[in-house]
Amino acid sequence: MSDIFPTTHATWLATVIDSEPSLARDHVMSRYLEPLVIYTRASSLRLLGEPTETVHEFFAARLSDPSYLARWRASGLPLRRWLVNGLITHARNRAETEARRRTITSSTPGDQLDQIGRATETDALVALERAWAMRVMIEAHDRVRSELDAEGKSAWWELFRLHTVQGLGYADASRATGVPFTSASHVNRVVAERLRATLAALLARDGVAPDEVERELALMQDLLG
Repeated sequence: MSDIFPTTHATWLATVIDSEPSLARDHVMSRYLEPLVIYTRASSLRLLGEPTETVHEFFAARLSDPSYLARWRASGLPLRRWLVNGLITHARNRAETEARRRTITSSTPGDQLDQIGRATETDALVALERAWAMRVMIEAHDRVRSELDAEGKSAWWELFRLHTVQGLGYADASRATGVPFTSASHVNRVVAERLRATLAALLARDGVAPDEVERELALMQDLLG
């Protein structure tokens, strides 16, 4: 999968949902496990038990249905929001099933979930979005750094990291990396553009429509400061 790097929704995730459903499921689980666990931990869903187990149970229940991701594809929703909605529905169904099995009081987890889970839990959603953005950003950084290493341009990545991430001036970053000061601005711009293109491709791979990529990139920038 590492050599598949599409630029549109239709060229990867939407296609493999039908042609290679197990590959689509594996991708969704690897990308969204951590953000969904963070959401669960920050929301009323934590009342159901250990967050990682809750998310794994949700994946097992929903992603085993071949139509689940196909319905997302037709929904128009960002995949992370589709998964959160599905997780909430799954958790509520689980709570209702458990409630029918025993006599409960108004203070039980099932009742709390019924009261709280229907409302938008802003802090939990922000935590989800931030975890998703960080996951995508780390993958993009790792990919670009690995590509530059393979091209013998490790110093380019290091200059970009020192200047853009660490805030070091071009003169100091040039001395630290060996990149000529006269080339520093150009090198930094090339790496930044390459990183942005990689982020856009990763978003497209996750099913973000081409006309939504710029909005998602801006959202990531806001979330990660």
